[in-house]
Amino acid sequence: MAISPAFALGEGNRNLLLIGVMGFAPIIILRFFEFDTLDFLLFLFLTTIAVFPALLHPETMRWSTVLYSMMFGLTFIAYKQLLRQKHFSVLNYFRILKLLIYAYFIVLLVQQFCVLTGLPVFNLSNYDPIQPWKLNSLAVEPSHSGRIVALLMYSYITIKEKLLNRSYNLKKEFRKDKWVWIGFIWTMITMGSGTAFLFLGIVLLKFVRLKNWTPLFIVGLAAAALISVLEIPALERATKTITATLTLDEATIIDADHSASIRIVPMIILIKILDLSSVNGWFGHGVDHVSTFLSDYMPGVPEGISGGGLFQLWIEYGFISFWLFVLFSFITTFNKAAKMNIVFWFLLVFMYAVNTQIIWLCLIVLYTNNYFLRRDNFISKKNHE
Repeated sequence: MAISPAFALGEGNRNLLLIGVMGFAPIIILRFFEFDTLDFLLFLFLTTIAVFPALLHPETMRWSTVLYSMMFGLTFIAYKQLLRQKHFSVLNYFRILKLLIYAYFIVLLVQQFCVLTGLPVFNLSNYDPIQPWKLNSLAVEPSHSGRIVALLMYSYITIKEKLLNRSYNLKKEFRKDKWVWIGFIWTMITMGSGTAFLFLGIVLLKFVRLKNWTPLFIVGLAAAALISVLEIPALERATKTITATLTLDEATIIDADHSASIRIVPMIILIKILDLSSVNGWFGHGVDHVSTFLSDYMPGVPEGISGGGLFQLWIEYGFISFWLFVLFSFITTFNKAAKMNIVFWFLLVFMYAVNTQIIWLCLIVLYTNNYFLRRDNFISKKNHE
């Protein structure tokens, strides 16, 4: 779920390696056959996205789209069942998070070396020669890498707190975790993605306390001044996009960053046409309905493109399906002891389409975080070291 090797990418950047792994999910489910309320909600949701369009809009039915979403759902259930077998320890999970952060860092370094020396770039995907330093590392594209590495780092810190049985103190832990932090920071600031800078800030928010607001404000002003002097394109794009998004004006957001607007503007467009007063409002307009009109509202966007996050789910499959998935995903990720989960839920779940890899990565990672946080088998600092 956390990587998309270039050799495994098929049509529409679908991860064929992941699809092959997901094919084992039904076997695992039948092997253990243990279900809870969360599984029931997910099964109910998967049933609605198959039944509603098939009955009400059969002319739009694309079983490949629906079955792809079902594969993700069944894989999540299978993963939960394996996790409950307790063969996967918190230390195993912690090490995997660390190795994934290192992997993104190392692959990015190799790619940067290739660009610097003129060699063929390793594991290249969605590359634009006009922006040679905008590199994808182990994800489909740089913006995806920024999101994924931030999620991994946030989870690394969260699980480290579990292992230490206290809050993560950056000053105390940096010596031990210095290479993790170096890998994380380097990846986020040099991959050439404005999204990476946004998520870098989100991860660092975990360390903000009320007593830290004054120094944080000073650091923020200094950073703003440095940005204006250095003129870092990716960071400038991120700043312009955030400022433009606050206006909620579609044209302003598109002008700020056309690439980022494809993720944001469709949500603004779709929220204006959500409906609960018709049959289609409750049961949907049919599969891929958004792709039939979205390009009319967004200049420069090719026909057939979709977007709008989970609002797309509402438009195409109806409010019932939308609410079931929102309820399922929120329960999966919410934890009072890890309030930042809500931010990642909104940015990596609510703002994405259901049949995308990054949604299910976020659900699996945050569910795993919560699973270990809620267990009582605390591991001592000595044992961890």
